[in-house]
Amino acid sequence: MMPYKLQKIIRKDRNNWSLWNVRIPLVLFLFGATAALYQSLPNLFIVANGFLVSAQYIGSVILLFLLFEKIGFNQRKVHFTLGILLVVTGFLLDRIFS
Repeated sequence: MMPYKLQKIIRKDRNNWSLWNVRIPLVLFLFGATAALYQSLPNLFIVANGFLVSAQYIGSVILLFLLFEKIGFNQRKVHFTLGILLVVTGFLLDRIFS
């Protein structure tokens, strides 16, 4: 017979396997969404130099990520299917607008 504390830990982990923090799926979605924005609207941004556009792209992803960290959105728990849906949506946005 297993000790009560170990049973409680296993039971707790079994119930929460389907909940993820939204942090990593959100970052992957941001990569896809901002890449789609940069590819579909190239004249919207300030500079035309390739290096500066890359720096601007990375800066915008970091800025959005830090904004979500500041407001606490990244700490939310979501079902893993919603996390996978965010990742697939970011990938599809990148593919559609490229």
